[in-house]
Amino acid sequence: MQQAALNCNSDHTLNKKSSLVSSARLYTAIIITSCLLSMFASIVVTDDLRGDAEHINRVGSLRMQVIKMSRTSLSDQSNGTNLLRNEMRVFDTKINDILFYLTNSTIGNPETINQHTRVIAQWNNIKDNTSQIELTEYDQFVETIDQLVSLLQTESEKKLMLLSIIQGFDVLMILLISIFVFIKLNNSLISPLKQLVNIASEIGKGNFDLKVAQIENNELGVLSHTIHQMADQLSDTHKEYERRVELKTRQLTHSNLSLKVLYTAAKGLANYEYRKINPQIIDELEHIINNGTISIALTEHHIDNLIEYRVNGRKTKHKDMNIRQFVLKKQGHFFGDIIWQYPKKSEPESWQIQLLQAMADIVATAIELEQKKITENRLLISEERAVIARELHDSLAQSLSFLKVKMSLLTRQIEKKVAEDQVNSTIHEIKSGLNSAYIQLRELLTTFRLRLDDPSIESSLKGTVAEFTEKCQHPIQFTLDLPQHSLTANREIHLLQIIREGLSNIHRHAKASNAGVKLVKANGKILLEIWDNGIGLPENIEQIGHFGLGIMKERAKSLGADIHMLSNLQAGTIISLTFDI
Repeated sequence: MQQAALNCNSDHTLNKKSSLVSSARLYTAIIITSCLLSMFASIVVTDDLRGDAEHINRVGSLRMQVIKMSRTSLSDQSNGTNLLRNEMRVFDTKINDILFYLTNSTIGNPETINQHTRVIAQWNNIKDNTSQIELTEYDQFVETIDQLVSLLQTESEKKLMLLSIIQGFDVLMILLISIFVFIKLNNSLISPLKQLVNIASEIGKGNFDLKVAQIENNELGVLSHTIHQMADQLSDTHKEYERRVELKTRQLTHSNLSLKVLYTAAKGLANYEYRKINPQIIDELEHIINNGTISIALTEHHIDNLIEYRVNGRKTKHKDMNIRQFVLKKQGHFFGDIIWQYPKKSEPESWQIQLLQAMADIVATAIELEQKKITENRLLISEERAVIARELHDSLAQSLSFLKVKMSLLTRQIEKKVAEDQVNSTIHEIKSGLNSAYIQLRELLTTFRLRLDDPSIESSLKGTVAEFTEKCQHPIQFTLDLPQHSLTANREIHLLQIIREGLSNIHRHAKASNAGVKLVKANGKILLEIWDNGIGLPENIEQIGHFGLGIMKERAKSLGADIHMLSNLQAGTIISLTFDI
């Protein structure tokens, strides 16, 4: 780029007279000068207008003062002479102010000056001959003042007209200059710049043959010349890159096929129920390697269902074949080998070795994950069985024990022939216990049949809330704000069972008109709240067996959480639990 710029400076010298920067400075200076001249002229005319309105008002007020004097001169009152003198003193003060304004003003119209002089002369005549002045002379004086006011108005209007002409001329000049500048910029800057943008766009698309039409010897001309040189250099570079891309394409084809086989293998091992590898993958691997045969040998017989393609019959050694083994090993556990047999005359390439090693890692990882899954499932089954045993013991077993005790009591009462009321009471308690045991049995069956068939806990919870909304015939608000994969499958089952148990209690016992479930992350922990605005829980809740509280407590204990219940007979019930992530 630097070399191109040097060549450009040597072959395409910039003309300062046609420089865009110089032109921009000149046009800016012309516009600023025009604006300044317009502002100066407007300021001069406006300054000349200053005080005209006040002067017209003062001269106009003389008419009213003359009328007052004429009325006073006609008065028959004893103090009429004094009143007239006072009015004349006021008039004399006003006309002196007008004389002061004339002395300091820029009135240049001779007719206006002469009219001022006539007004002053008539006033001096009236002032010197007060007793001999007739009413008609006052009227003539008023007419003289009116003529002066008209002349002042006309002169002020001429100044305003001059200001309008100056401003209109300035606007016209600025408009003409702007049109000239726009045309000049369009020819010197906008049109050439569009050409350069089009050339740059075509160069970006790989077309290096376009050339810009002749441009003035300015900055854009230098830029155009430089772009031409860059296009030539890019054309040469592009051709060189095309040759390299063609070479790399052949190399990437092998990599692409290798990745495809590895992806297919990884996907197959991750999605199939028994983690089986398709025999076609081994065939494709041999096709890509295109050098010998490939087989998989496992060391443990119980893993045979994980690898479907066994080619023990193809592992016959030949004196013209080399054997290379890729160990299936993960975290210190050895599972077998991928065996590659290839002719002795050929040398394995690095990408072939990397591909087979990657395949060995995928197979080893799949075997390890399968074994971990089996171990995890065993632990989960063991834990679930323990939970089921505790729930049976705390619910149904206690109810059966209660029934056994009551049956013994009933037997003794019958043997002793106690009163019929006591027998009936015992029988009623046995019936209540049986009903309670049956309800608990149904709750346990519903709990034990629960499965997470949906892909996420959010879908399962929404389905559960929708189910109980329909059952309860009132809205159930649902709030869920948990990071993805923050819960294990086992914890999701426990939470779902607790929520179902809580909503079941609301449905059967709460008599609520509104309820809600909130499962959120707060302060690094997971918070679950189930609430309703129903009738609350009875005081002897621990003695009643059909609220499913034992199941909820056992599930909460499995989550490592303590369950809290806040109940008010007028405000409903809130069940909450908190546990670490």
